[in-house]
Amino acid sequence: MLDRHMELLIAIAGAVISALILFVWIPMDINSGMIDTYRRQTYLGDAFLPSVVAAGMLITAVCQIVLVWFRRNDPSEDRLFDHVTFTFFAMFAAIMGVSLSVMFWAGPVVWDMLGDGERSYRQMRDTVPWKYAGYVLGGLVMVGGIITLLEGSLRTRTLVIAGGFIALLILIFDLPFDTILLPPNGDW
Repeated sequence: MLDRHMELLIAIAGAVISALILFVWIPMDINSGMIDTYRRQTYLGDAFLPSVVAAGMLITAVCQIVLVWFRRNDPSEDRLFDHVTFTFFAMFAAIMGVSLSVMFWAGPVVWDMLGDGERSYRQMRDTVPWKYAGYVLGGLVMVGGIITLLEGSLRTRTLVIAGGFIALLILIFDLPFDTILLPPNGDW
């Protein structure tokens, strides 16, 4: 896979990019704060979720820097970028592309097949079960695909873990907040 020097450079680049997103881009681009209060009601601001994601990226990049810095250098792993690494990144990119496409289009496609025809998906994007269609199907493809890529085989356990993780994300981000649209429903 990657040698220690290249892995350290990638981790540093990830830390710098996520820090720029968190401390420069988000404050300059989003006018509302992390938490907004309007007419005595408190809402999550537009900057909340992007800030949480950028902070998570920064934390994992810093952890990777620390792990790589203190890891012993193994001379048998001195290849800069071999075919195994390329294949892994290509498969990862394919999984992400397919899962994001499924996530974006599953809701409208399911609505077109099963909806009433009088309303559009845009009108129904925040009602159960339509608001979960793309998120659940795309999330299963994404999480299940990444686990399958890392383990080397698809198992029933993988789909159960992926489904449980998607359900946990729905419990954390959708159920407590009335004003949040799960991805990609905000784009419709």
